[in-house]
Amino acid sequence: MSWRRSSRLPGRLSPGLPAISAQAVGVRFGGVPILREVSLEVYTGEVVALVGPNGAGKSTLLSVLTGDVIPDEGTAELFGRVVQHWTPTESGMRRSVLLQQITLSFPFTVAEVVAMGRAPWSGTSLEDDDEKAVLEAMAATDVESFATRRFGSLSGGERARVALARVLAQRTQVILLDEPTAALDLHHQELVLEVARDRAAAGDAVVVVLHDLNLAAAYADRVAVLSQGRMAAQGRPGDVFSSELLSDVYKHDVEVLEHPDAATPIILPRRGGLR
Repeated sequence: MSWRRSSRLPGRLSPGLPAISAQAVGVRFGGVPILREVSLEVYTGEVVALVGPNGAGKSTLLSVLTGDVIPDEGTAELFGRVVQHWTPTESGMRRSVLLQQITLSFPFTVAEVVAMGRAPWSGTSLEDDDEKAVLEAMAATDVESFATRRFGSLSGGERARVALARVLAQRTQVILLDEPTAALDLHHQELVLEVARDRAAAGDAVVVVLHDLNLAAAYADRVAVLSQGRMAAQGRPGDVFSSELLSDVYKHDVEVLEHPDAATPIILPRRGGLR
């Protein structure tokens, strides 16, 4: 038996425990503050949406949580340990990341790209699950019908779903998604966020950056509203999404209505409401 196969695999956190967090995080690029004293704690079994206008710091906060950006102040923790203290393989066993764009230099097929998500488990006992994990991930994201096509031949929306399938194939308890619905039609936007809800129901912690406030209201357990690098508010969508807050954050008059069938708010920008 190889050392990797005998090495310790991560256990799963129980539902409701903190899985990933940021504490008083500050980030500066070229001396310019991007995040200021931002704190966020995400628990297993929930979907948390990061929302806010362009330049608010959403993707930067996600990069702090992934470990790709080291904060100038504060810390980010994964499974109760500072993110940078995990090795890349250890991180890859605990959290998976969907970036806004994926670029490949070689003509990989869709199935090969999805299988890349299994890399952290290479040489471990869970390597035996590779084929099942890949097939289930492709089915969940509706990409199995073009599994043999070259990734470079796909449309933007198809690529986005394949990238999500790679994340799902990784089978981690923390899932970080940066604008996963940006290139998708209505049907596949709903599909992607249903997948996020399914993962939360299975005990995963999901963080998703969204621009569509109505999708955030419909699918997130909690929302974190960023504005000018600060945390403007966080909590349940129905508690956080008010006309006053959103109009101030987005510099546009917004009306918040109650959905007639679901207990979620509906956000409508007012025509001519630019501030």
